[in-house]
Amino acid sequence: MFSLFGKKSPEAKLKKNLFDFLSEMEKNMEYFYVMDQRQFITHGFLTEMWPRVKDIDILKKHQTIIRYAQAIQDFNQALKTHKDYEGWYTSDTNNKTPDNARKLHALKAELDQQLKVMEAIIIPAGQDLEREMLKLGLLKS
Repeated sequence: MFSLFGKKSPEAKLKKNLFDFLSEMEKNMEYFYVMDQRQFITHGFLTEMWPRVKDIDILKKHQTIIRYAQAIQDFNQALKTHKDYEGWYTSDTNNKTPDNARKLHALKAELDQQLKVMEAIIIPAGQDLEREMLKLGLLKS
């Protein structure tokens, strides 16, 4: 039987992945603004699309996009490290020593520092992605 909804063409898959990646960047920008405004880190950034688009040639040539992906992954890893250590620290009163408190504070300070630079990383990456999508005719100027 013939199906109208068969496999997507490579062009359609590329288009969908690029739009989904741009949407994910925009959501991460929103997350940044919320966390920055509240001065409270609520969760990590989205990374679902990067594995799907990381090998696309038009993206690999932009250092801003590579840097964005690495910064998001680094932030999420730092958040996990902080949360894990915080959980360990609070799980037992024997863990609540001055040295452990200083380490917890240092992990939080590092996380805050990573968050501060995210705007300057996300915006140029998003602009480069949008320019590439314009060149492909996927966006209108």
